[in-house]
Amino acid sequence: MEYDFSVYAIALAKVFAYKCAEGRRIIELVGDPKEVFRMKRSHLDGLLPYSNDLVGQILDPATLAWAEEELEWNVRYGIRPLYYEDKDYPSRLKECYDCPLVLYSKGLDCLNPKRALAVVGTRRASWYGKSQCVNIVKSLAAIPKPPVIVSGLAFGIDAAAHTAALEAGLQTIAVIPTGLDSIYPPQHRELALRIAAQGALVTDFPRSTYPQTAHFIRRNRIIAGMSDATLLAESFAKGGGLITTDLANSYDREVFALPGRLSDASSEGCNALIEKNLAHLARGAHSICRQMGWGEHSPAARARQIEIAFPEGSDSRLVIDILKEESPRDFEEIMTISGLPFNSLSALLLEMEMNGTIISTQGRKYALKP
Repeated sequence: MEYDFSVYAIALAKVFAYKCAEGRRIIELVGDPKEVFRMKRSHLDGLLPYSNDLVGQILDPATLAWAEEELEWNVRYGIRPLYYEDKDYPSRLKECYDCPLVLYSKGLDCLNPKRALAVVGTRRASWYGKSQCVNIVKSLAAIPKPPVIVSGLAFGIDAAAHTAALEAGLQTIAVIPTGLDSIYPPQHRELALRIAAQGALVTDFPRSTYPQTAHFIRRNRIIAGMSDATLLAESFAKGGGLITTDLANSYDREVFALPGRLSDASSEGCNALIEKNLAHLARGAHSICRQMGWGEHSPAARARQIEIAFPEGSDSRLVIDILKEESPRDFEEIMTISGLPFNSLSALLLEMEMNGTIISTQGRKYALKP
């Protein structure tokens, strides 16, 4: 029985789900997925020695029958299965030796943008980590060719990055560790719908696949592989974000990390990457733009960046407006004009200095970063 080409591709992706590089090797030796399913056992045994299970799946008619049903389901729900040789398959991901043979996508055609930045981090994100993440993503919206934001739809940093991108009008891609018939975590179903309308949901898992520990690592390789660079916004000493940065480094992609206080356990992973020279120190969007060659901010873009990142009525915007009138100003003068308490203003100025919005000068004076 003859099937649509996509059926053979989907079937082979299922067979080699955990051995993508091996599957790609077989395809390139034989020619295409269809030819693999036409081979005799003796030939398959020669190509896949000591892999009786894989050979058995290829020879089992149920494998293609399952793939045909899978394709029909995808078509019914507007999901695109992308074979790794398709023109719409993410070109950056294809460069990775372990790229999925088939990727399922729901949403806009945005998998090959001019620029793509992965933003990842801990699910147990602090206010500092989330706020800095939001500021960076929204600031990137001000550059002439802003990147698509890629993340994993998880709690914490991932959700902050996706939401900030949506609010700033950026396209965003969520890579999930399940099939597209279920969203994980389920609390982010509404966020996933918004992402599909303004970007895309992506996975290499077929329907009826539910989250397991190994799936998150597979998901992370896609996040790193689809992106020009990865930003670790906040991470404990161990965590999925560090796995993603390791993968990004292995793919020879740029890695950035947002520094935090040495006393904060939630910044230990970021600080360690910077200390080991495994990540560039990211003080803000300008650090990423400079390293990636994404262009310096013009005065107009800088003003737009501030408008997006620091909304009217926020304490940060109040300080910016005060420094716009006259700069530099000393701490006591800012405190008097703003009416902010000593401790709150101290913390705010430190945060704004770390994210590159202001600079400090001698005599405890502050000015807007030029």
